[in-house]
Amino acid sequence: MYNNDYLISGNPVTESGGLEEFFSAATGVAIALIILLFLVITAIAVVMIVANCKMFAKAGEKWWKGLIPFYNYWVETRITGLAWWWFVIYVGLMAFSLGSAAKGGNYVISIMALLVGYNYNYNLAKKFGKSDGFAVLLFLLPFIGLPIIAFGSAKYDKNASVDKNGIFKVEK
Repeated sequence: MYNNDYLISGNPVTESGGLEEFFSAATGVAIALIILLFLVITAIAVVMIVANCKMFAKAGEKWWKGLIPFYNYWVETRITGLAWWWFVIYVGLMAFSLGSAAKGGNYVISIMALLVGYNYNYNLAKKFGKSDGFAVLLFLLPFIGLPIIAFGSAKYDKNASVDKNGIFKVEK
């Protein structure tokens, strides 16, 4: 016997429309979680953009330089006290690692990009008077470290002792 396109067989799931209600509720929950995730990611992105601009201003640069892609890395290279060619390495490795990730990944290039990224964060932490441990925080959790530098009491010290090669110091 058929009733509402379901076979009445004594199965409580089909008799109450349970599967249909379950999938409808699960879809609603999934959509709500996706919207929540989007809002959280958007909020983190806005905080990071504002913190980057504020950090640039603290370092004596114009705040808007933190908004321009690639140019902000060039300015950050100057802020960190690294040699100019680190910018070329950093941007080149980022491009190669992103391109290789789409093709299945080249782990050597990705690891090199991570090391160069840490190099930037290490010198940035030193220029703002922070410790080696803070450099690790800045590298692993930039959405926590950068706002601490930007909105906290950290002062930029242009004359802070950093190597132009960062963690890759060349001993003479």
